[in-house]
Amino acid sequence: MKALVLKDEQFITDAKGKRVGVLLDVKTYAYLRNAEEELADIHAYDAARPKVAAEVKAGHVSSLSDYRAKRFAKRK
Repeated sequence: MKALVLKDEQFITDAKGKRVGVLLDVKTYAYLRNAEEELADIHAYDAARPKVAAEVKAGHVSSLSDYRAKRFAKRK
């Protein structure tokens, strides 16, 4: 993912001049949404990793070739 440089920042302010919002161009918005999705994927992976490691350690996994052999045997 490439770094994004904001060229023109446009803020929405309240009557006191406090920044309460920002206007983004579509390209910047899409970039930020994509980055958000990637971060969510990373968090999901980090959350699932201990469970998967425990299943592997307990021997509750099989190889892809074993899985395919079992699936093929069920078809016959």
